[in-house]
Amino acid sequence: MKKKLLSLPVAIAMALYVSASAYADTAPPAPATRGDIVSTLLNAADAYNANLHKGTIIQGYENGDLRENEPVKKIEALVMLSRAFGELPEPVGNDLRVGTFDVAFTEIPTWAKKDINKLLKAGVLTGKGEGTLGVNDTITISELQTFISRVWALEGSHLNDDFYEAINKKWLQKSTIPAGELWDGSFPELSKQNNNKIAVIVEELTKKQFASGTKERKLADFYVTALNSEQRNKQGIEPIKKYIAAIDRAKTLDELVQADLTMEKEIALSTLFRISITSDPKNSKENVLYYMGLTTGLDKSSYVTGDAKAKKLYIEQVANYLVLTGEKESAAKARAEQVYEMEKSLAAVSLEGHERLDINKYYNPYTIAQFDDMHKEVDMKQILKSMKVNQVDKVIVYDLKLAQKGAELMTESNLDVLKAYTKARLLAETGSLLSDEIRNVSNDFYAALYGVVGTKTDKENAINATKGTMFAYLDQMYAEKHFSAVAKKDVEQMAKKIIATYEKRINQLDWLSEATKAKAIKKLETMTVKVGYPDKWDTTLDQVEVKSYNEGGSLFSNTFAVNSAYVDVFKSSIGKPVNKGMWIASVYSVNAYYSPFNNEITFPAGILQSPFYDINAKPEQNLGAIGVVIGHEISHAFDNNGSAYDEHGNAKNWWTEEDFKKFKEKCQELIAFYDGIEVAPGAINNGLLTLGENVADLAGMAVALQVASETDNPDYRAFFESNAEIWTYTSTKEFAASLSKEDTHSANKVRVNRTIVNFEQFYEAYGINHGDGMYVAPEDRVSIW
Repeated sequence: MKKKLLSLPVAIAMALYVSASAYADTAPPAPATRGDIVSTLLNAADAYNANLHKGTIIQGYENGDLRENEPVKKIEALVMLSRAFGELPEPVGNDLRVGTFDVAFTEIPTWAKKDINKLLKAGVLTGKGEGTLGVNDTITISELQTFISRVWALEGSHLNDDFYEAINKKWLQKSTIPAGELWDGSFPELSKQNNNKIAVIVEELTKKQFASGTKERKLADFYVTALNSEQRNKQGIEPIKKYIAAIDRAKTLDELVQADLTMEKEIALSTLFRISITSDPKNSKENVLYYMGLTTGLDKSSYVTGDAKAKKLYIEQVANYLVLTGEKESAAKARAEQVYEMEKSLAAVSLEGHERLDINKYYNPYTIAQFDDMHKEVDMKQILKSMKVNQVDKVIVYDLKLAQKGAELMTESNLDVLKAYTKARLLAETGSLLSDEIRNVSNDFYAALYGVVGTKTDKENAINATKGTMFAYLDQMYAEKHFSAVAKKDVEQMAKKIIATYEKRINQLDWLSEATKAKAIKKLETMTVKVGYPDKWDTTLDQVEVKSYNEGGSLFSNTFAVNSAYVDVFKSSIGKPVNKGMWIASVYSVNAYYSPFNNEITFPAGILQSPFYDINAKPEQNLGAIGVVIGHEISHAFDNNGSAYDEHGNAKNWWTEEDFKKFKEKCQELIAFYDGIEVAPGAINNGLLTLGENVADLAGMAVALQVASETDNPDYRAFFESNAEIWTYTSTKEFAASLSKEDTHSANKVRVNRTIVNFEQFYEAYGINHGDGMYVAPEDRVSIW
C-alpha cells in the first residue's frame, strides 16, 4: 500500500483529478478558438475572481473586434488565463517544490510579458524546451486544462475543483522534506513517530546491564555499534577488502564465480546469482527457489529512455566505487561506462513494471538440467550446490528474458566488465555499513539525481539500521508498549464487517455469474486477517551472536550475521510447508499488505494510529482512513493480479470465460480513467502500470463507504476528508517523475481525487456540480467490485 518500490518476494506478496473534462479523451482534437478559451475560463475561474466577466479575459483588437471564432494562439490563451484568475498566491511548500521556476522564454511579445511573468513566478508555466514557449502555436482545451489544474492546485481554496489540495492545503504549504529524505507525508511522519518510540526503547536498554546473549543485550550492542561512526570510519573498507581482492585476482570467469560464492557463503550476499525463496504459486503450501539473476543500479525507464542525467550520475557513482577499491580514475570511468552499457542491455529485456506481478510473466519453472543448460559457461548445478539450495528439482525463473540475457553475459570475454559490476554491486549493497566516505558515494548520487538535500544524523541512521535488522526483538517490545488489545479487537471487528459487506457487494454485482460469485465469496470467507502483531514471535535472532567493537564486532559483521541467519532459515525451508504465521513486515512498519499466496491481509500496529486509525474517532473517520485501507487490501485478492489465485493461494483460474472477459473490460476502463493525469510537470500517471492499485483503491473505497452509509446519519464529509488526509505527500519533482514511471501506485493526489469522483455520496456531501473541476458525469464514472 505504501509508496515503495519492492523487490520480489515482498513485491509479489504485498499490495497494499481531477476533472473528467480535463483528462478524459473527450477534448476535440481541433485547436481551440478564442471564444472556447473565454467560455472555459469563465467557468474555471469564477470561484477565484470575484470581478470575473468576459471583458476581464478578452479585450479584443484596436477596433474592438474579439474574433471569437478564430483559432487562439498559445500566448493569447495564457494571457487570458492570467487575467481570468487575477492575482495568484506565492508558491510555498509543496507548490514551490513541484512548480517550474527555472525557465525563461525568449520570444514573449512586450504586450504579454506582464501576464507571462506572473505565471512564471507562480510556477505553473512550462514550455517546449530550449527557451521557447511556442507563442504562435495553437492550443487545445485539453492543453489549457492542464494549466488550469496547476492554478487550481496552487490556489487550493475550492474543493469543488481540487479536493485533495483544498483539504490538505495547510499541510502542503507548511511541508518540508527532512534532511536526507526523498519525500514526506503521512506515511513518513508516522514512521518518524514510530522511530522515536523505538529510539526510546533502545536507548533505555543501553543504560542498563544485561547478561550476554539476552535479547536486551543484543539490541543494545547492535545499536551502540551502529552509532559508533568513529570506529566505522576507522575500519573504512576493511570489512569487504578480502572480497574485493578476490574479485581483482580473478583471471577467469570461474575464479570470479568462486569469489562471488565465497561472499555468499560468508555473508549471504551474491552479486551474480541472486535468489529468493517463497511460496510456489502452483502449490502455495510449499516453498520453492526463485532465480532473480543480475540486477541494475537504475530503474528500467532510465536505461530505456536514455536519461542523460541518470546515465552521467550513475557512471560517476560506479566509477567512484571502483576508485575506492583501488582503481585509477581514468580506468574506473571507462569500466563504469561498460557496466552501464551491460546493465542497459539487461534493462532492455527485463519485465515492464505492469508485468512484474503477473503470474503469466514471472512463473517460469525450469528443471535443474534446463536451468544449467541456459548458462553455457558457468556450472549452475555446482553453484546451487555451493549455495546449499541444490535439494530442489526445479527453479522458478522470475524474469526469463533478464535471466537469459544475464546468462549470455556470463562469458570469459566479458570478465573485466563482470568484475567491475561485481565490485560496484558489493559496495552499493554494503556501503551503508561502512565508512562515511563510502556511504557518501550513494548519498551524493541520490542528492544529484532526486534533489535530496542534507543527510540523516548518525542517530537516525543507527535507529534505521537497528530496526531494519533487529526487528524480531523490537517487534515484541514495540507491541507490548504501543498497541493495546482493545485496539487490536476493534480493528479485527472492523475488518470482519468490511469483509461481510464485500460479500454483499459481490452478491449484488450484475456483471458476474452465480458460479464466479460463489468462488469469489469462498475466497473472502477463507481470507485470513492479521492485526497488530504475530501470534508467535520470531526466534531467529536467538541463534545470532552480536558483538560490540570491543569484542571484535562491527556494524558490518553484526548486520550480516543476522542476514546470514535468516538466509539459512529460508534455504532450509525449501520444499517444506510454508509458515503461514510468518509476517513479512515489521510490527512497527507503516504499511499494510495482501498476500496472494496465503490469501491474507495484514495490518501492523505501526499503521494503526492517527491519522490512519484512532479508537476514539467517529466511525466515518476511521472508515475513510483505515477502513479504506482494509478494503484496499481485500481488493488485491480481486485485482488484475490477485484474481489469478484461488482461496488457497494457488494460481488457478476460478472464472467463467464470459465473466473474465467482462472483468478485463472493466480493467480497461480503469486504465483509461486513471491514465494521462499530470502528477507534476513532466510526470504523468500511467493507468496501465498502476492498474492493480487503482482497482484496490476504487473497490476499497466502495466497500468502506457502504459500511459508512449503513451507520445512523452518516457523516460523509468526515469520511472523504479523513481519506484525503492519510495521503498527504510531498517530494522533489525529480522523485515524483521517477515514481510516475516505476511505481505501481498512482500518485497520492490521484488516489484521492480520481477515486472519490466515482461515488454519488461525494457529490451530495459537497454540492459538486457540472462545470466543477471534480465533476465527472455519471456515465463516465467507473466501478468494479
